[in-house]
Amino acid sequence: MNIVIIHGTYHKGNTAYCADRIIKNLDERILPNVQEFLAPVVYPSLCVGCFKCIVESEEHCPHNKQSIALKQAMLDADLVVLTSPVYVFDVSGSMKNLLDHFGYQWMSHRPEKVMFEKIGLSVVTAAGAGLNSTAKTLKTNLRWWGMKHVFGFKQAVMSKSVQEISPEVLRKIDVQAKKVSKKISKAYLKPQTKPEFLTCFYFGIMRMGKKGHPEWNALDHAYWIKQGYFNQKPWEIMVSHGTMDA
Repeated sequence: MNIVIIHGTYHKGNTAYCADRIIKNLDERILPNVQEFLAPVVYPSLCVGCFKCIVESEEHCPHNKQSIALKQAMLDADLVVLTSPVYVFDVSGSMKNLLDHFGYQWMSHRPEKVMFEKIGLSVVTAAGAGLNSTAKTLKTNLRWWGMKHVFGFKQAVMSKSVQEISPEVLRKIDVQAKKVSKKISKAYLKPQTKPEFLTCFYFGIMRMGKKGHPEWNALDHAYWIKQGYFNQKPWEIMVSHGTMDA
């Protein structure tokens, strides 16, 4: 299993620890090949809102070259993991910056076919509150990228470092990590063609909008025609081409 983990901070602390516990508890039949990226390293420059990735193509983003390695790793991955500690009841600024840079690949714009066969995972920790809103941001982006399955892990750790986490919380982390690992293992070892309901629902709504209003974004419309999305759903296209398990 190819796994890409994108951390929302420079340092790998409590959240990275939880992600690691999940990976280590995957089914023994799964051999994980892990690549890790730090969001502030991938994108040291802030998204400036120039809108070029939306209306001209992502190649015209002034920071496009910074994301080439990460984008390829995501395309090759079976599991995409987004991690972030809670910062003011949401993801870190670096993670938000990275998500903004990948806004063009939302289903509302130009989703990649291969994303519809991937598993997404959000991992969130906090000293206290803010877990739900932060997890929602990460899971929303994974789902709108087209992920077939989206799972989540969240835990209040009440500490600034792994060394300070209490034995009781460590036990909670291990119990939850094993549950999430089991779900991921099942989704990977017994793949289904059709994505989760919300992914299918969102894609259907976007397809109606794109088909009925080509004037909204000419680049997006041309992309959807080229990909064949108006005639078949991405997961149906990949099955018919033999690139996804039926």
